[in-house]
Amino acid sequence: VYCRCLSRTLCHTATPVTVGFYAPCGHRLESLLAKVTAFMKEEMLEREAAELRRGRRKPRSPHGWGLLEALWLLAFYEPVLTEGHLRRKNLEFIFVRFSAWEFAGCDRLWAGLVTALCHRVRQHFGALPLSVFHVLGSRPRFASGFSQREWILKKGTCLRLWGLLLVLGVGIAILLVALLVPGIKDHRALKVVGSAAASLSGSSLVLGALSILKNFLVSEKKKIERLTDSDRFAGQLGFMSKVRDEVEVLVDFLAFMEVFERRRLRVVMEITSLDLCYPEKVAGVFNAMATLLSDANAPFIFLLAVDPGVIVPCLEHSGCMKGLADNGYLYLNRAVTLPFSIPETGARSRLRSVEAAIRTREDLMYRIIAENVAKT
Repeated sequence: VYCRCLSRTLCHTATPVTVGFYAPCGHRLESLLAKVTAFMKEEMLEREAAELRRGRRKPRSPHGWGLLEALWLLAFYEPVLTEGHLRRKNLEFIFVRFSAWEFAGCDRLWAGLVTALCHRVRQHFGALPLSVFHVLGSRPRFASGFSQREWILKKGTCLRLWGLLLVLGVGIAILLVALLVPGIKDHRALKVVGSAAASLSGSSLVLGALSILKNFLVSEKKKIERLTDSDRFAGQLGFMSKVRDEVEVLVDFLAFMEVFERRRLRVVMEITSLDLCYPEKVAGVFNAMATLLSDANAPFIFLLAVDPGVIVPCLEHSGCMKGLADNGYLYLNRAVTLPFSIPETGARSRLRSVEAAIRTREDLMYRIIAENVAKT
């Protein structure tokens, strides 16, 4: 019951939001978190079906033939947030499970949170759309007036592209004339003009293609790992700014895909095993949530599955409590937007769990037969 209530709440809450999913037992948190995820997926399917019954257009996917359409829109069109899009109720949740214990041996645990986010989004949508967005994509803008146009042609991009192709074609034509036509073969000026026009326009197109290829081969996760692996990372000017820029590009890409897929997107970061890490690393994860992923337009839901009785002492023993009177609960309440506590299991629930655990297949069959006999 508690898990279903939380799942429905997360479908209506504004983002970004940090939810403190508190339970006194760590092993119990994993099973409860799995229930919340399952209920959120059920809600997602129900909303999708309800949206189709309203007669809305069918959502799109950036896979298969939809990939070609997405690349075409990425290159030549600018998305627009219309009133119709803001009224859409269908949701798609992208779940990212981040186990802090897997990064406990790393000096920069907070970087693992960001890289896990980048890797999951890239895996969900594919590397090619995200790479093209890095070079050609643009963040959606709000519609003016009552316009319902969701896509506006990028006139500047189209003019530049057609201009480069025209200059390339003219340059190649001049070069061919200067090389093949009798009587003009020795005209050096034509050769120079043709080769210059072809090389300049061709190099611009090649540079754009290489930029896309670079972002395709080097993911956001690798970029952040290279920054953190540097021996001089702590003294690099603008280091945090570079990491934040990568996250902002990711947020803009998610906003673009919302318009393309015709649904609202929510990235659910499920943070577990944080209460098994050292105090300073626990504080580092809270700092990453507060500083790197605090964009007002970010579609992020942080589901912090922890035991507050363990996390609060960790925060109080770290160096981040100055000015808060060493009050770990006060710091936790400031970092968490929506605290949600699961009570301890009662005696009746424990008996049901034990009974379900020791019940064999024969016991189940006997109980079903006995119930049918009693009904007859």
